[in-house]
Amino acid sequence: MFRLLLDMGIARSTGVFLNSPGHDAIHEFFRSTSGGSGAIVSRAVSGYHLAMRDESLLIPFAVERLESSPILILAPHPDDEIFGCAALLVEGIRAGAEISTIILTGGGAQGDPVERIEESREAARRLGAPEPVFRDFSDRGLDPGDGRLLLQIETEIRRLRPALLAVPSPAEIHPDHRALALAVWKVLRKILRGETGCLPSDFKLLSCEISAPLRPNLLVDLSEDWERVLDAARAFSSQNVLRPYLDVFESMARIRCLSLPDSVSRAAGFFGVDRSFILEKTVREWAAVQGPSAGLEDDDPALARRKSQGRFLSRFLSKGGFDD
Repeated sequence: MFRLLLDMGIARSTGVFLNSPGHDAIHEFFRSTSGGSGAIVSRAVSGYHLAMRDESLLIPFAVERLESSPILILAPHPDDEIFGCAALLVEGIRAGAEISTIILTGGGAQGDPVERIEESREAARRLGAPEPVFRDFSDRGLDPGDGRLLLQIETEIRRLRPALLAVPSPAEIHPDHRALALAVWKVLRKILRGETGCLPSDFKLLSCEISAPLRPNLLVDLSEDWERVLDAARAFSSQNVLRPYLDVFESMARIRCLSLPDSVSRAAGFFGVDRSFILEKTVREWAAVQGPSAGLEDDDPALARRKSQGRFLSRFLSKGGFDD
């Protein structure tokens, strides 16, 4: 039975428990069955539990410094560069890094682009960061298949040759956040496959969290800089009156302290990968290790097969499982 569960993608020896359609059915079957196949399911669940990874492998228990240079931040909208990457900005400023921030849209789907661009400039002044550069792509119109967007990203990466490149996580909710992440991934794969010397040997791609938590593998201490960072975030007044962005920002910074020493009162989470990860992994694998893939699985035949198998298991368990 455990092999059946493994094959169906419902239990995996790596400790990942997928949210498949058969998940609830398994729990109900386990609750209602005292022997026979219920005992088999019990052993399967126990096996899964024994294979679970230690919590220290799921989230960092110490902070890191981000001191590489140059730094390139690609943001979909005015405010994403602060809500997602303020920690990277203050780390770069402290280290004297060369910092470039490029904001791809004016945010016109939720406000006046002129006003929003000025708010980003004001936030940079409050933080002491270089003024962002703005491009003219359409808000809610970013598309990882858009040749113009891909060319823009490739041009900036080749021109700036960053050691750290930050983008929104592909596990974000906003479609522009996900689209930019996928476009950057596509461009990086092209560059790294064809021109190994274009980026530094210690290059890292950082995914940041803005409106959706990711599973970070890197935490940055914001305790000493929090008031300055919060002041920069308050510059986005046109947005803060529409949504509780400041509350979300504060909450995320506090959540990231749960695994850290008491001396850390605010922190930021990132997921960082190196050149070899980008070359060896798929975009779905990159998204999956950070959180829900937010639609990337829709055309994945393997996942479609798991969903179908999950429906089969639900029907199987509803009929009582194995015949005794």
